[in-house]
Amino acid sequence: MTDPIAPERTPPAMVERLTQPIILEQFLAGLTARSDPADRSAVLKRASLLRGLGRWAEALALYRALLDRDPADRLAHAAVAIFDGAPVRPHADGPTPFVQIQNALPPAQQERLWHTLRAETARLVPATVGTGYAAPREDPTIRIARRLHRSGEVTAWFLPWLEEVIVREAVLPRLGLTPFAVGTRELQVTGHGDGGYFQIHRDTASNPAAPAWGRYLTFIYYFHQVPRLFTGGDLLLFDPPCAGQFDFTRIDPLHNSLIFFQSHHFHTVTRVQCPSDDLLQ
Repeated sequence: MTDPIAPERTPPAMVERLTQPIILEQFLAGLTARSDPADRSAVLKRASLLRGLGRWAEALALYRALLDRDPADRLAHAAVAIFDGAPVRPHADGPTPFVQIQNALPPAQQERLWHTLRAETARLVPATVGTGYAAPREDPTIRIARRLHRSGEVTAWFLPWLEEVIVREAVLPRLGLTPFAVGTRELQVTGHGDGGYFQIHRDTASNPAAPAWGRYLTFIYYFHQVPRLFTGGDLLLFDPPCAGQFDFTRIDPLHNSLIFFQSHHFHTVTRVQCPSDDLLQ
């Protein structure tokens, strides 16, 4: 995980293997056994492995220790700000910034969403992929999911609510962003059943003529039955390629949680395992 490997150019099978928790745990155990607590590089590697496992509190404790040791440590400062939910400087060193908001929708709105999507499950179609230079296509070697591209009833209330959340929760400064003019707003309902996943990608396109060219801010709202009836489906948010490391933050798909990050950052959805074909579970 700590070798200078560009995740987006790594074979998908290797990405899937290197990001498995059991592999990360092995790396962490070996590093913890032999590393010097005073070695900044070793501490950063341990913190990276911990957030790759989704153990944010332990990673934060290590970043805080580095910052206590050196208040000028820019990487530690950025990491502490991200996991504390504080503003970060634009283009700051450190992990890719993200914002997680738990218990996002009140119960009445959750019920409204479930009711609407239950009525529209027949309209779910296989999800597609595309580079911007070719028409979107189904490709199960890259993505397995089903989607509801447009739901007018959900869009009508969800997107205005989302914009209120962005302001109320100071999402932009927490991502290191300044206010910007909002153009096209997009909403897509996606369901991952057994075996569902999405290889490493980003939500922007390389073709200026493609609809995804101008994407700037990505959001994900997670909803599923409680207790959870599946495993997997984690969001892995990779550090900027300029960092030269295969490092990432694992984000658990918590029910009724909302995630924001900048659209150009590489991310992936880990493979889902579940006993049912019901996508609304």
